[in-house]
Amino acid sequence: MVYAFVIHTLLPGPCRVLYHNVYGQDATYSDEVNDAEHKNRRRNHIQLIANEVHSEYQFRRAVQSRAVEDDIQRMGNDDTLPDFEFGCIRLPEGNPFTVERIALWLGAGNSGFTLVCEKSENRLLAENVLKILIRFIQEHVRVINQPSEARLKSDKIALILSRFLPNGNLLFMNHRVVRQLEKEVENLMKL
Repeated sequence: MVYAFVIHTLLPGPCRVLYHNVYGQDATYSDEVNDAEHKNRRRNHIQLIANEVHSEYQFRRAVQSRAVEDDIQRMGNDDTLPDFEFGCIRLPEGNPFTVERIALWLGAGNSGFTLVCEKSENRLLAENVLKILIRFIQEHVRVINQPSEARLKSDKIALILSRFLPNGNLLFMNHRVVRQLEKEVENLMKL
């Protein structure tokens, strides 16, 4: 089960969460906490995860001496995606959730994409679904080139997530299933 999907910046400097979608509940949110406090705490947890991914990404970039411009240039005018940096971060119990979780992330250019999953989740499947999500989000929103588009076109991102990550469930998808979901998304985007 996926707990959250997050799009955030990876530029040097402070990390900004551009889009997030949370699935399910965490036991840290009790019924006694009011709605505004609940949303604020959830937002802080998402920001904490994005900051950890940002830090890991910046470290890897520094070690490899790769520049963001290299990724953007590689994309050029054709629709090829850049080489993504992949990582997995363990989120220990109590930091920030009551149970241990993992954050799988892919980053390139100016944008990072993170799935927060249960620790027992199939990581290869999660990585595959994340790559598919990125491909379709890039096709319809162009978030790698222009990260601010994630805020402006959040409805398109939500539509893509609803098809490829329904209710936070990772789907085993072969090429036929992906093609069928792609057709559904294309039809819904036209409406």
